[in-house]
Amino acid sequence: MAEFKIRKGFNVRISGKPKAEIEAYAKPQTFSVYPTEFEGVKPRLKIEAGDTLKRGGLLFEDKKDERMCFRSPCAGTIKAIHLGARRFPAEIVIERAAQDESVTFESYNRDSLKALSREELVDHLLNCGLWPLIKQRPFSKIADPEAAPKAVFVNAAGTAPFQADFSLILRDDEEAFQLGLDAMVKLTTGKVHLCKMVEAEIPRFEQVENHTFSGKHPAGNTSVHINRISPILPGDAVYTIHAQDVILIGKLLQTGELPQTKVIALGGPAVKEEYRKHYRVSLGANLKPLFEQALEGDEVRIISGNVLWGDQVTAESAVHYYGAEFFALEEDRSRILFGWTTPGLFQYSAHRVALSTLLSRKKEWKLGTNLHGSKRAMVVTGWMDRYQPLNIMTDYLVRAALAHDTEEMIQLGILETDPEDFALAAFTDPHKTDVCGIIKRGLEEIEQEGI
Repeated sequence: MAEFKIRKGFNVRISGKPKAEIEAYAKPQTFSVYPTEFEGVKPRLKIEAGDTLKRGGLLFEDKKDERMCFRSPCAGTIKAIHLGARRFPAEIVIERAAQDESVTFESYNRDSLKALSREELVDHLLNCGLWPLIKQRPFSKIADPEAAPKAVFVNAAGTAPFQADFSLILRDDEEAFQLGLDAMVKLTTGKVHLCKMVEAEIPRFEQVENHTFSGKHPAGNTSVHINRISPILPGDAVYTIHAQDVILIGKLLQTGELPQTKVIALGGPAVKEEYRKHYRVSLGANLKPLFEQALEGDEVRIISGNVLWGDQVTAESAVHYYGAEFFALEEDRSRILFGWTTPGLFQYSAHRVALSTLLSRKKEWKLGTNLHGSKRAMVVTGWMDRYQPLNIMTDYLVRAALAHDTEEMIQLGILETDPEDFALAAFTDPHKTDVCGIIKRGLEEIEQEGI
């Protein structure tokens, strides 16, 4: 067991933290699956509108690897298939059946799992539809089933604003989590690293290396864990997975059925206080009834994921395959007279340029979507690296990405990173630059060139 103290970081003081309690969310009538969530997958639909299927029924497969299946989160009837650009299936809507029937797969316990080979376990997870929960570094894409990684990193240490509390999620599911960890051990020739925060009430588990981290965000990012424990070298492959997803895999192995629920956290300034909590929801369940009750404000932006690194969704959205948080804040288009020349008593700042940073150090702010200015010329200030615990020169890396200089990007360490590692840089830097988007495009260019 190793302990790591991350000295660089920054916690965004924003209001709307969800309470440490879990409430059951009733099953709605409709469910949705979003094929667009799965980067790099070319879906081949196996259903059409009007078809009926059981929970776990096959919806589509990947054209590039037909073993990779994607299955229905509920029993019901295909209500609609919405197509996006170039007729790519963007959403599959399923109307829930009155009776929940499930496709059954092989089930395992800890002893029978040990008898499986790596290839048999991989084929089982591919067929059951949970393999895409496992990502691979570099590039953070769905893991290559044929590439045995040098290590697996299980993240139970989220530090971004209002990430779902894994110590709360884990209660009563320790056995499933241990079985999921045993499965991760099967996938690698190296070690499985379970990373958690020092203050988290998470017990030690067998078969894995238990590590604790302390410090401000991004101490909970997987890239920080990899950098401190087992840095990625040229030619290395590393698997990563979120801790709650390990529970889902464990439940699949235990029961032989697709798991029905997961826990999400709902928070943010635009959420009514009584609704700021964790919810146990059905996978793929439509969340419109919850949002209609929980959100307040004339115009609200809903983010799937945390406020620093997430995707904007609508109030019609369902529970996504990835992620366990929904964050809501008001659309703010207000303008401040004289802007930055004012003392800033009522303005939040990540830097010591406003009196609020001195007089309201512990205050939680009701932040909105206002950028407080337009995009500006990029100047090397060093502010992007002020809170960056990775040994990365962000200003120069961004410039190399903008210049499409893949060799320089690699030399500057882009392969060790993920776009989410630069979310804090984008938040604290005054240039209003989409740092995460630039890094993501840079990684895509490197992958396309096959470097």
